[in-house]
Parts: sequence; C-alpha cells; structure tokens
Amino acid sequence: MEFAVLSDQGLVRSKNEDNFLADEVRGLFIVCDGMGGHKSGEVASSMAVECINKFLPSSNVEINLHTLNEAVCEANKKIFDNSMRNLEFHGMGTTVTAAVVKGHDLFISHVGDSGLFVISDGRIKKVTNDHTLAEQMVRDSILSPRDIESSPYNHVLTRALGVEEQVKIDNYEEHLKEGDMFLLCSDGLTDLLSQQDILDLAKQEQSLQKIVQSLVFLALERGGSDNITVILASI
Repeated sequence: MEFAVLSDQGLVRSKNEDNFLADEVRGLFIVCDGMGGHKSGEVASSMAVECINKFLPSSNVEINLHTLNEAVCEANKKIFDNSMRNLEFHGMGTTVTAAVVKGHDLFISHVGDSGLFVISDGRIKKVTNDHTLAEQMVRDSILSPRDIESSPYNHVLTRALGVEEQVKIDNYEEHLKEGDMFLLCSDGLTDLLSQQDILDLAKQEQSLQKIVQSLVFLALERGGSDNITVILASI
C-alpha cells in the first residue's frame, strides 16, 4: 500500500483547523475538520486524532469496526467533557472520517462531512454520506440533489464529535482490489472540486504525492476558501 497526504490552510482562514493521521503500519487513516465558526475547532480536531490513535491497539490485526467505533466514541466523550469543563472550549466540535485497511477490505467510521471516496476501474464513488442539513433536506424530499451545492444549509452539520454526550456513527465497508485508490478529505476540497475533477486528476500518470498536490493546488486556484486536507492511498 502507498499513500500521500497534504494539508493546507487555504487562502481565507486564519489557521488550519484540520488534523489528520496516516499510519501505514496499522493501515489507519483519519481526517478531522474542526467546526468552523466555533471556538477551538483546531483543538477538537487535534484531540480527536490523538484520542483515536492512542485508544486503538498497536496491531492492525486487533482493529475492526467495533474497536474503531469505540475509539471514536472515546474521542467524542473527551471533546464533550473538555467543552463542558472549559468555557474557552465551549461549543467546539469536529468531523471525523476514520478508515482502517485490512488486506483488501476497508472499514470506515464516519461523523460529519469529511468525505471518503473510492476510485476503481476508472470510476469514482463517494462512500460516505454527509451529515448536513442540506443532505437531510434531500432525504426528506425538501431539497433537490442538484441544489445542494448552492444551498445555505450545505455546511450546517447535523452531527459532529463533541457537541453532544453521545454520538451516532455511520459505518461502511468496501472491498478493494489491486490498483484501487481511496481518498479521505475535508470539505475544503470537495466544496471546490467535483467528483469528476478528482477522478480526472487521479487518473493522470503521476505519483500519489503529485496527484494530492494537484488536487490541493486546484482548490487553491479556485479560491481556497477553507482548510484543505487530502489523504490518497492505493492498494
């Protein structure tokens, strides 16, 4: 397995509230996006990555969806408790998309709107569903899918780590084959690049690091309105 990672502050934000982890030994990959407009979003995302990393066993063999979910719940509790105890951290939260690769199987725990995509056979598929008010409105047939990008509710999270004592986690499983790629990213990338944009760059004959750099560069070229974090891995 190969992977490449890049995180950029962007052109508008005063700091980078994204945090990530890429651990090839355990096949563990995490992207967390601290909630914009809330106090200490960067603290929440950092706390989530650190807590999940420390909670999970050192052996890939022992990590499964159950332990991954336990780690995410532990991170939620830690962020929530800190938010309740410290006024300066009150209201902080973060998204989390955590994935572990075991052989050719990918196991995912997901809360928020940091996405995970699988690229296979020249096609791209978004695996995760965003926990935003706009997506909920689509599911409730209040909003058309084509209007999501322009909706003012597209960045209103309906679920995040640390904002409530308990958190609901979405799980996904994907079977990958040799040559497949998967991508985790914060919404600073997907707000500015379409799935076709991502696929077009991923299909170019270049290294994973160059692909990741091209993805971030294109997002910056289109305004860089948010922090941008990308992890791209190939089987």
